[in-house]
Amino acid sequence: MEAFKKKLETLRGEADAATARAETAERELSAAKAEIAAKDQEAISFNNRITLLESQLEKAETGGSDSKSKLREHELKVEDLERRVKTLEKERDSLETKLEEMTEKHNSVKAELDETLKAMDEM
Repeated sequence: MEAFKKKLETLRGEADAATARAETAERELSAAKAEIAAKDQEAISFNNRITLLESQLEKAETGGSDSKSKLREHELKVEDLERRVKTLEKERDSLETKLEEMTEKHNSVKAELDETLKAMDEM
């Protein structure tokens, strides 16, 4: 009977040790589940942030594309205006040349008129 009590006590000790190990494992499991839940929450947060950043990137790329398009439009307008300025400058130069020629003709005709009037007065 003594052997039986000893065996029973040994079994109780092993059961207590197993219970303690089980409780420790349950605490570790609980902590691991809490950590997993926190990591899942963090992953969801990161995914939301990624989605937001992708959306912002898409808007920025679209805005950049629009800006490039507007810049090209402005460059074309500037080129057109520069061509118009050159044309107008040539036209101005031509008109200035004509003005000088006409002024010379006017002066020549005026001088001739003055001479003719002078000659008529002398007659």
